Amino acid sequence: MIKVNFHPHPIPLANTGGDNNRQVGESQLDLIQQWQRGDSSAFEALFHHSKDMVFRTALLMVGDPCQAEDMLQEAFVKVYKSKDKFEGDETSFRRWLCRITINVCIDSHRRKAPPLFSLEEMGGDGFEPAEPGSTRARFEERDAIWQAMRSLDGKHRSVVVLRYFHELPYQEISQILDIPVGTVKSRLNTAIRTLHRVLVNEERKRLP
Repeated sequence: MIKVNFHPHPIPLANTGGDNNRQVGESQLDLIQQWQRGDSSAFEALFHHSKDMVFRTALLMVGDPCQAEDMLQEAFVKVYKSKDKFEGDETSFRRWLCRITINVCIDSHRRKAPPLFSLEEMGGDGFEPAEPGSTRARFEERDAIWQAMRSLDGKHRSVVVLRYFHELPYQEISQILDIPVGTVKSRLNTAIRTLHRVLVNEERKRLP
């Protein structure tokens, strides 16, 4: 089995201006309710409250910061236009927002370089982390992950992002993507096998 050492990589925050003062002392649920009653400043506060989560999710899906900024804006436009469709609490709002973000990224059809993020949790799903190696080896492994993630389509990349970046349980991923839990597991298994195959092939290419 291929041994790959996955390393955490900091994900930059959205470059969308300063914080909104309304966040102080107001719960997200309060802001949601005020926004749905027509308070535009409450929506602005929700944007500042959630923008980094949305940006990170978009960046993990599309792999390019500039495109992730575009996806961030597009996601919140869809949220704003769909305010009357949302019913629920803070948790379901986050789930709804995450679903919109992922769908925007999938629908964009702009598959560029995939993200750098820690997949060491995949050890239980078929990956065996290697012992710490040289800096050069770590960069080679990281580049291999980029290339491997490129091989996944949107629906398979989304389950990897939700499972290993957001660290969500299968049931919640199922609710976000509106697919059965069995489909979540099947897609994740397919994604892992694809990543493993690509990484094995890359490893073989590096052998003398």
